[in-house]
Amino acid sequence: MARRLIWMVVLGAVALGPGCTSPPVDGHVDPTPPRGVLPKDSFVMILAEVQLVEGVAQLRTYRNDNERQRLAEAYNDVWARTGISAARFERSHQWWWGQPAAMKSVLRNVVDRLKDMEAELNHNDTTVSGQSAKFRPPAPGHARPKSGDQFPD
Repeated sequence: MARRLIWMVVLGAVALGPGCTSPPVDGHVDPTPPRGVLPKDSFVMILAEVQLVEGVAQLRTYRNDNERQRLAEAYNDVWARTGISAARFERSHQWWWGQPAAMKSVLRNVVDRLKDMEAELNHNDTTVSGQSAKFRPPAPGHARPKSGDQFPD
């Protein structure tokens, strides 16, 4: 009798267990963002652009110019070309960084996007000049989404 009771408890726990589990501590790997937050693929594209803007600023490419003004112009270029406002990007940035498990994938995708942009730049340099390609930070308009590209809501 005791043995049967133990087996019933064990089987009940096994049957009910999966329905009672909590989500992983890091959150879901592929969460659905709320309204007003960029979907993952769009966020990756824009975050790659932002990384380029930040990288150029770190290189101090704008040495003799007003760096803040040039940085603001570069960000405004990203917002204008993508049709995404700075406020929406900030909301999306805050939300995605609040999803640690998902951000691992986002950051990997950003790195992949940057590598693709570099490869495209190198291919274009080789095709145009016939010389061996060297990576340079992209000039405005290079390896970026086309001006007509708009990202979904």
